[in-house]
Amino acid sequence: MTRPNSPRGQGGAEESSGVGVTWRAVGIALVLMPFQSWWIVQMELIRSNTWPTMLSLPLHTVFILLLLVGLNALIKRRAPKRALEPGELLTIYIMLAISGVITGYGLVQALVGWIIAPIGRATAGYDWQPLFRDALPAWLVVTDEQTLALFYEGESTLFTAKHLLGWARPALAWSAFILAFFAATLSLNALLRRRWIEEERLTFPLVQVPVAMVEPSGALFRNRLLWIGFAAAVVLGSVNGLHGLFPAVPSLQPDTNSLNQMLGRRWPCFLREGGTFWPPYLWAVGVGFLMPVDIAFSYWFFFWVVKLEELATVLSGWDIAPDAPFPNQQSASALLAVGLFVLWSGRRHLAKAIRQAFRPSSGRGDGEEPLRYRWALGLLVFSVAGMAAFVWLAGAPVWIVFMYLGLYLVASLALSRLRAELGAPQTEVYAAGPHTLLTQLVTPASFPFRGLAILTLFGWTSKAYGMDATPLQMEGFKMVQAARVRVRGIVAGMFVAVVAGLLIAYLAVLIPLYSLGADSAKVAGFWPTEAYASLITWTTGVAPAPLQRGSAMCAAFVFTFFLYAMRSRFFWWPFHPMGYVLAPMWFTHHLWMSVFVAWTIKALILRYGGLRAYAKALPLFLGLILGDCVIGSIWALLNLAFGIPTFSAWI
Repeated sequence: MTRPNSPRGQGGAEESSGVGVTWRAVGIALVLMPFQSWWIVQMELIRSNTWPTMLSLPLHTVFILLLLVGLNALIKRRAPKRALEPGELLTIYIMLAISGVITGYGLVQALVGWIIAPIGRATAGYDWQPLFRDALPAWLVVTDEQTLALFYEGESTLFTAKHLLGWARPALAWSAFILAFFAATLSLNALLRRRWIEEERLTFPLVQVPVAMVEPSGALFRNRLLWIGFAAAVVLGSVNGLHGLFPAVPSLQPDTNSLNQMLGRRWPCFLREGGTFWPPYLWAVGVGFLMPVDIAFSYWFFFWVVKLEELATVLSGWDIAPDAPFPNQQSASALLAVGLFVLWSGRRHLAKAIRQAFRPSSGRGDGEEPLRYRWALGLLVFSVAGMAAFVWLAGAPVWIVFMYLGLYLVASLALSRLRAELGAPQTEVYAAGPHTLLTQLVTPASFPFRGLAILTLFGWTSKAYGMDATPLQMEGFKMVQAARVRVRGIVAGMFVAVVAGLLIAYLAVLIPLYSLGADSAKVAGFWPTEAYASLITWTTGVAPAPLQRGSAMCAAFVFTFFLYAMRSRFFWWPFHPMGYVLAPMWFTHHLWMSVFVAWTIKALILRYGGLRAYAKALPLFLGLILGDCVIGSIWALLNLAFGIPTFSAWI
């Protein structure tokens, strides 16, 4: 780390000329992390008002960055030497974003729900204990029934010796696994950084928002179009929020539910995932405008391809299963195909990096990389070996260990690529975890019982891909490069964010739940039982051979590579496989219209005005994003302050 206002430059390289990771920036991030984590838990778990950590662009963190930028502008006027540099602001943003996803719905919140369910829910009417309690390692679940009972009932506190000891062992064990996973994906991202950012020049659409906000000249905030977009989002969000509180105030949000219901009565597929037609969200329109035109087209186009598949299934009467034609399984298989394609297409670069690690060359080396290739490769081997030992010690057979880790890491790398290239408003891929995929491809009866139990226990790690820190690692590398800051320093900041974020996340989740009670009406959160219910079905019933689902997955895998082959051979080919990956997801049902509106506007601007017109229009759409960030945060804070339901501007 460096000191603020320290001499710039590392050998005169322009890309490493700015102040970046400093003790001051890290300290500010650490101070803000507990407040952000508390806010996230209140929004997602306690109130279930909105779910910011499930979005690709962390709108809550963007809001905090906006406040910091405004405060920093005031400091710059009065005491310029004390003002934060752009690299420091980005360091704070990256650390807060990483800490936020750790606290969020897809990580520690999911983990806590998963490790209390086997024992806690067994005492609440589920006959689980005699079936699989002994198959789960005691050091990975909370086993003390009194500790769990008070957790569910509330009117207690985490800070008793019994409760702290009951949570300490599984929390520390899972934290070690999370750190190993973070190190493994960080190593992969470090090895691929030059390939993605400098050679392929991926667009990283979401990075444009924080980078534009911290630009030293402040040109963005002097642009009139920014404030027009900002005002439009604030006014729309304010009126719709007031309508929710006072129905006499007219709503500016079109009612599409009647259309969904009308179509759903005739064709039930139009009611899947909450409905097909939803009004555009302005922040999502802004994000859609940042997406490359061809990929934005594929996003909404493949949504309708899958929807037509579902409609054809209904019309043909093919009722082999309620979820036919298995769109989630197709998406999961396509995600794995994307990950394998990323590794295959980068094989020469990875081979060169490995050679550089063992025989450093005299040409352009790895001095400007986040980690030297030797360290990145060593960290990758060490962390993956640690994860493998962890899963094996938990009780999984060796072949399941390798299958689980292979699927998990490939899918996580694919999600990082999706964010780097696609930049959609949301990149969650549901039901794509190893415990789901393996039991879809092979009948569960083929697995040893203990292997199924351990796969289920580890199911929280991939309950829904897209909500971990893997994409933020590569985005962080891109951000600091855009700010002309040495990229290597950000690695230390990321690890500090993970370690501190884990401790803060456990406290932010457990403290209010012991006070309110996880089963009380005061908590709207969801504590999963479906995974363990599936385990019971697999082990006590006769599960049919998953021929149809496996066939759908194989077809989707081949189709994804076909799309990649066509894109590599024909420049005009408009269909991108990443749109196919996200097509059936819940969020795509809600956001495809937003992306369609943005795609239409952007395509017209580029066709009739070119890149210059696009650059001029961009601040308007950044204003939509920032305006929704502000009004959405205000409504969420009012919800927390007064305990009343308020409008959710984000989703």
